[in-house]
Amino acid sequence: MNKENKIKKQNFSVFNAIVYVFLVLHAIVLLAMLVWAIATSLTSNEVAKKGFFVFPDFAFGNYSHVLKNFKFIVTRGDFPIEVKLFPDIIIYTILYTVGGAFVSALVPCFVAYVVAKFKNFVSKILYAVVIVTMIVPIIGNQPAMIKVMMTLNIYDTIWGAWILRANFLGMYFLIYVSAFKGLSDNYMEAAYIDGASEWRVLLTIMFPLVKTIFFTVMLIQFVDCWNDYGVPLLYIPSHPTIAYGVYRMSNTVVTGLSSPPMKMAACAIMVIPTVTLFVIFKDKLMGNLSMGGIKG
Repeated sequence: MNKENKIKKQNFSVFNAIVYVFLVLHAIVLLAMLVWAIATSLTSNEVAKKGFFVFPDFAFGNYSHVLKNFKFIVTRGDFPIEVKLFPDIIIYTILYTVGGAFVSALVPCFVAYVVAKFKNFVSKILYAVVIVTMIVPIIGNQPAMIKVMMTLNIYDTIWGAWILRANFLGMYFLIYVSAFKGLSDNYMEAAYIDGASEWRVLLTIMFPLVKTIFFTVMLIQFVDCWNDYGVPLLYIPSHPTIAYGVYRMSNTVVTGLSSPPMKMAACAIMVIPTVTLFVIFKDKLMGNLSMGGIKG
């Protein structure tokens, strides 16, 4: 017992205490903001006018009102069209989030495999490009990107947005590289002896070994795409997603939708799927971005 107490005293420090207190306060602030948002979404417009912090009167009708009136006008070509939450915006959201999450997880996986398993000049260049782009921020490229997409006739298309997200730059590339380097070359050598091609080795042997990491990254990217309104706003304006719709709603002056309770109700509706996914897959999100090699 004395030894354990000494270890605990050694691990304790003023710095650790300060960090702990800061994290607890940060969590309390975030929780308070969430509680306020939910309470505001359940407050009628009449009660909300009395003050910023009021006790909600549980106006569940706010949600049905938002679902019924969640619509706006977009321009497709030279023709204005009305898009509604059901089914238009829901379909656009699912197509963009699922497809975008898939390519965002797949492309860095394939490129990381090449970099990890083939030690050549090209692999070093690819790795260096990722590191440089993580150190030096790339901003202000939206006008040029829009021009390129228009030239290629993929602007304002769902699959064009998928291509936009199909890049290997970022932290997940490094995670994949680490995972592939942690795998023994015995897997590949045995497959080569049996006459397997490079694609077969990748798809049937190496990829299944990192599938847990792949689906974890895809899940994280799904949440990112679901909450993303920037890409739909700039690159697929006539195919609005729920996040884009909430952004439009936050700046609307339409009677009945511009009040804080309605805006908070719309935000609550948008976060329900992502919160549900987090509750179901929280263990995978917290612990599946690591992998070992061969045992035995």
